[in-house]
Amino acid sequence: MKIVLVGGGNQLRYTVDIVRREGRHRIVGVIDSVHPLGSQLHGYEVVGRQERAGEVIAECGAEAALITIGDNWSRQLVRDELVARVPGLPFVNAIHPTVVIGDDVTIGVGVVAMAGVIVNPGARLGDFTFLATGAQIEHDCVIDDFASVSAGSVLGGHVRIGRCAAVTLGVTVVDRISIGENTVVGAGALVLDSLPDNVLAYGSPARVVRAREPGERYLK
Repeated sequence: MKIVLVGGGNQLRYTVDIVRREGRHRIVGVIDSVHPLGSQLHGYEVVGRQERAGEVIAECGAEAALITIGDNWSRQLVRDELVARVPGLPFVNAIHPTVVIGDDVTIGVGVVAMAGVIVNPGARLGDFTFLATGAQIEHDCVIDDFASVSAGSVLGGHVRIGRCAAVTLGVTVVDRISIGENTVVGAGALVLDSLPDNVLAYGSPARVVRAREPGERYLK
C-alpha cells in the first residue's frame, strides 16, 4: 500500500526504518509543516503541508497515512486535522519485525512499535499509541489512545495508561496501577501508586511534582 508519513521530526527516522523493514507499505512522501517543500527527509520528499492534506495525498497517490510525531498531544491534534480535511482517510501501523505480540492482543490504528517491544497476552493498544525500543507491556494492560511508553520501560500486569499520558525512559510501573490522562511519568521512576490526570510525577517511588496543562510539551 502507498502511504504518506505526516511529521518530519525525530520520530520520522525511526518510523521510516520500521516501514522499510516490514516491507508491507511503500512511502510516497512526507507531509511536514517545517521543512522546505521538495527537500529530502531520510530519502523521501516533503510533498506538502497539513492544510493541503487532501490535495497532497491525491497528488502523490497515497492510499493511507501514518503519523510520525512523538508528542502525544500534538499527534492527537494532527490526527484530528487530517480526519477533518480528508474524511475516511485510512491509517496504518508500523510494527518492527522484532516486536513480540502475545495471544489475544488488540492493536488499534496508527500504532508505532519500535524494535524489541514485548506486548504480552490480553493487552490492548489504543489508536495512535507509541511504544519505544524495548518497552515491555505485561498481560492485560490497556494503553489508551495517543498514549506512549518510552524505551526500556516496564509495565506490570493490568496497568492502564490514560489517553495522551506518557511513560518516559526506564520507568517501572507495578501491577494494577492506573496512570491518568495527560500525565507524564519522568525518567527512571518507580510507580507504586496510581496517578491522577494532568500531573507530572517522578522519583522512586514516584510522587506528584506539579500539575500539567493540556497540550504542555514534555519532549524537547
